[in-house]
Amino acid sequence: MGLRIFSVTGAALNFGGRRMETIMRVAWLPVVLLLIVNMATVFAYLSVIAGQVITFADISTFTRAQQLVGQYAAQGFEKNPTAMWSITGGNLALQTLLIASFMAPLIRYAGLGEKPSPGVVRLAFGPDQLRFIISGIFSFLIVAVLVLAPAIAATFYVAKYIIAAMAQTIASFPDPNSLHTIELTTVGEGLAARGASWIYDLAAPTAAVAPFALLLWLVVFFHFHPRNRPAVTRRNPVLRGIVTLVVTLSFLVGGYWLLREQVLALFQPVEALGGEAGKVFENTPLNTKLFFGVVIYFFASYLNLRLHPYPGVAVCRKSLLLGKTLKVSRGWDIIRLQIILMLIGAIMFAVLLALNIFVVPWVFSAINLLSQAVATSTRLVDSGVTADWVAPLFVWIANGVKILINIFWTFFSYGVVAGLYGRLYRDSEREDVVHPRSSSPEVWRRNHPEPMEA
Repeated sequence: MGLRIFSVTGAALNFGGRRMETIMRVAWLPVVLLLIVNMATVFAYLSVIAGQVITFADISTFTRAQQLVGQYAAQGFEKNPTAMWSITGGNLALQTLLIASFMAPLIRYAGLGEKPSPGVVRLAFGPDQLRFIISGIFSFLIVAVLVLAPAIAATFYVAKYIIAAMAQTIASFPDPNSLHTIELTTVGEGLAARGASWIYDLAAPTAAVAPFALLLWLVVFFHFHPRNRPAVTRRNPVLRGIVTLVVTLSFLVGGYWLLREQVLALFQPVEALGGEAGKVFENTPLNTKLFFGVVIYFFASYLNLRLHPYPGVAVCRKSLLLGKTLKVSRGWDIIRLQIILMLIGAIMFAVLLALNIFVVPWVFSAINLLSQAVATSTRLVDSGVTADWVAPLFVWIANGVKILINIFWTFFSYGVVAGLYGRLYRDSEREDVVHPRSSSPEVWRRNHPEPMEA
């Protein structure tokens, strides 16, 4: 039996809602420190950009400080890249440690029912937290090392050779009646003059990316092998090959049209580094980057889904071995897992919008009415003059309540993620129910041994 979409989604949301007291008790201190770290990082960026120490005395609101960082961050990395990258690395390291400090015990609570140890002030770090961090980094490195780096390197060399071939100088004879009239042009210009630029823009990129597209199809083909679908009753490799080929091509074509911005963003870091690679990617034909980028995107997405349960499995099993991590996303379960992640993301986003569109304005209106009532009472006892402290006090109260509501949503979101990891771990350990007519007879015999003869 595969993943049950609504059951898994409900379990994750249920854990985030019903265990809120434990989540807040375990996570409040790390979350507060996360907010402080983020604010300190923003002002550290501004200080490097401005060349002097910037504090709240110089910029009144944190929102304005974030806007300024967004506007001038590129200048900071250009003027003082060492300091900017040091701040970025330090911020990332601190955030990772703080998140791991409460996510590890919450995942064990969701997966094993092991309630975190008592105490309100908690900032733990131990083997469980280390496993959570290492498993997360390992998942990222698998995608980066096995997919992104080789594919981007292949794209670089393919694009380099295409650009070099198109830049070759050739002699053309514009006057067919005179062999003495010679013009020097490039291969690319010659193709454009003959109306054959599609060879450069379409045919060459398609031929270059075809082997990688074939590899992607083979991955999909073997992913849906009958051994990964326990309830399958018969094998038909030809039909499976046709269906997976059509699905793969559909994803590639759809990705070409729908994921243009995300795909092109894959090459922006390399272009920003400059040098030979940056210049090559900057001059690479659009279709070459798009074709390679779409294949890279789906390879990375596939591995990311297969390894998504790994942090939960590592923390709950107290081991960095993969264990049964891949079992959760085998066969059709990889599609179910993607639907679960999309469904949870949509619900979380809807909750956030509801809080800020409906709840926060209602709370603000209630506080405003209370502020008017207090102002009226102060005028009654102070000869019709409103006390000076009323407006600042209720402004602070209104902003504090809005901040608390969003922090509450942050606790809920972390709880949902922990609940999802815990549920995926439990599903990975669940025994399969094998169909009597399964195409894997060895599995059937193992689960249903024949009775011994007398």
